[in-house]
Amino acid sequence: MKLDSNYTDNFDRNENDNDHYTQSGVLLRKVMTDQEKQNTVNNFVGPLKEITGPKKEETNTCQSYHFYKADRELALR
Repeated sequence: MKLDSNYTDNFDRNENDNDHYTQSGVLLRKVMTDQEKQNTVNNFVGPLKEITGPKKEETNTCQSYHFYKADRELALR
């Protein structure tokens, strides 16, 4: 395809909004029932247990970090 120029534009969808955790934390703490919270934990733990290979620990640590930023209890569970 012929282009009119060699320049591209960049759109930062996170400009002035880099908080990706507060809404998830509120959902867990204020909206979900205990059973829904447990189902969420199960949905994460199942696939994470199946990770194999040299990046397993790094992947699980990274995921735990994200869970912790959303909700401490979620990360600990």
